[in-house]
Amino acid sequence: MEKKKILLINWRDIKNPEAGGAELYFHEIFKRINARNYEVTVLSHSVKGLPDEEVVDGMRTIRTGNKFLFNYTAHRYARKHQHEYDLIVEDLNKIPFFTPCNTKVKRLHMVMHFFRKSIFRETFFPMALYVYLMERAVALFYKGEKFLAISQSTADEIVDMGIKAKWIEVVEPGIDTEYFHPTQPKSDPPVISYVGRLMKYKNAQFVINAMPRLRELVPGIVLEVAGGGDYRGELEKLVDKLGVRDSVKFLGRVSEDEKRDLLSRSSLFINPSFKEGWGINNIEANLCGTISMSNNVAGLKDSVVDGVTGLLYENDDPEGFCEKAAAVLHDKDRLFELERNARERALTMSWDAMSEKMEKVIEKALN
Repeated sequence: MEKKKILLINWRDIKNPEAGGAELYFHEIFKRINARNYEVTVLSHSVKGLPDEEVVDGMRTIRTGNKFLFNYTAHRYARKHQHEYDLIVEDLNKIPFFTPCNTKVKRLHMVMHFFRKSIFRETFFPMALYVYLMERAVALFYKGEKFLAISQSTADEIVDMGIKAKWIEVVEPGIDTEYFHPTQPKSDPPVISYVGRLMKYKNAQFVINAMPRLRELVPGIVLEVAGGGDYRGELEKLVDKLGVRDSVKFLGRVSEDEKRDLLSRSSLFINPSFKEGWGINNIEANLCGTISMSNNVAGLKDSVVDGVTGLLYENDDPEGFCEKAAAVLHDKDRLFELERNARERALTMSWDAMSEKMEKVIEKALN
């Protein structure tokens, strides 16, 4: 029987140098779907040094158009080639492709998260306003469409944007449950870690600001920061201003093996982001035997079960964060219980399991 065909539209494909969590999500789930019952084509913007078309892990990958204007390029491609596909899956990330306006084929719209007003913290005003208004247009142009959300928090955001809950399905990210496992003993004195892009909205500055107080409560504690980004210079200045240079290490970009080792030797993984769709780093840390302390915001509060698999804190209460971190670091029995719970839960979240869940959603959309 001929496989049904899916067009997956995303700004970036997995080989894009700027690929992140969204690209990993789509690639890992849809390469499995492609290997089973469907034929998947990925459409993304052109990248210097990468071919206009190639097969990546079995999926036809088409790269076309400038990254700044790809929403228009994708719009035209979908209109012209829609007859070749049974389903279009659109990544609604920052700027929509508005496929309901120009295609008649069945559609699914994937949302990692909406930036909403948080976009004004991240970029200059004209661009922030443009993204904000484009997101607001979703309620008008996507009414009655079928949606996918990466977490229940994101599903709630979609409802807030004016879409009815009955049109929304949740498929969480998966994870490589075989690769991520403890590789090193915990450091002594304890290490707490941050892994992620160094962008203002990722909020690594919160943890750095907490270090003077944390050093009082937990002598010898060290913060290790892994990742690159345009906010690193400001974070370095903050470290010097606070006089905590001997307690904060910037590791730069790290390999997957180095990240796994860091997560393993950490006693706490800190996720202070203002905005996430899910928080996959939390689950990676859990598989490495480390709990996450996360900002109590949409997405992160889904990947952390507070008091069971990790801890949540309020961004406007830095003293509360420090006291909570110190308390769990000093209570080894409680920390061990949280670590055990976190790893057991994370082991249920394989990519295979999540791709099977996605396939059921696709079958429902097609039928």
